Amino acid sequence: MVAEALALATIKKRPLEQAVLHVFTTHPRFDQGLAATSIPLPERAVRRALAWYMARDDSHPLAAIEKAARSASSCPDKAMDAALESAHRYFSKLYRQATQRRHPPGTTAPDNLADADGLATFAVATVLGFENYGADAIVEAVSKSLPELADEYGNQLFAQWSKAVRKAEGVSERPFSRQPRWPSLEDRVQRMERVEYPVICTVRDVLALLVEASPALALARQAGIDNPDVLHIEAIRTSNRRTDEYLKRAEAISRRPGERAWKGFTGLLLDVCTSPRRLSTFQEDVTALDPALDDVPGLGRRILASCNAPTASSDGEA
Repeated sequence: MVAEALALATIKKRPLEQAVLHVFTTHPRFDQGLAATSIPLPERAVRRALAWYMARDDSHPLAAIEKAARSASSCPDKAMDAALESAHRYFSKLYRQATQRRHPPGTTAPDNLADADGLATFAVATVLGFENYGADAIVEAVSKSLPELADEYGNQLFAQWSKAVRKAEGVSERPFSRQPRWPSLEDRVQRMERVEYPVICTVRDVLALLVEASPALALARQAGIDNPDVLHIEAIRTSNRRTDEYLKRAEAISRRPGERAWKGFTGLLLDVCTSPRRLSTFQEDVTALDPALDDVPGLGRRILASCNAPTASSDGEA
């Protein structure tokens, strides 16, 4: 069974690791974006494939920045230049996508190009370390990201802040020492290794359920179906930001062919499993949807039946 699935996944001469992830996250026989929970894969092969993916993934802006910095050999100046170029390219593109209302789910788009520049500076500092970035550049990035403070009061505020951080640097203090730093690739791989394999598979199975339910939920939302299960799910989405993000990303994955769905699915799986906070709240975030997704095929049939049911107005016209 495993050999057959891998043979189907490697038919286009993909890397073995990609084939493993394709099988782990999709039904290769039907080319659907649903996790192949019925195909048992060796834990070692899955873990190796996930580490392979993390080293190549650039879907997350901070991962892309880190990858760009790593590619610039060991020269700090070249690494900084490469990181800045990657960050500005990403956030400028994100702003353009937002103006066309097609930015990726789970992302906060810049309000304007100045905001994109500010976010790019902050992103690079988060990856390379705030201590490696000039305090003046950080203050300028914040001021660009807050155009609503572009008045006399705002100028005074940022001038005082800039003076304070320069003074702190002058006495060898680190004014941004408490700022979080993006975990390195090695750190993320180690975090994933500490997650038990049954937990990884459980997260995969739950995400697969969300992907499977996404087409029906999207149809219900577009058609305005007043189904109790759908209303419950929408209420949870409104009250829980993480649950809403998982559902949005699951819907985006469901719209892709299996040839591409594995990447989005793998990225979402890693985002949950490599973040201690996300992983610790994942069960609470998704079980809040119970019991609405206990019978996804049945939910889909009920929603489809509601869409096909004649309305009162159509009955009157007939």
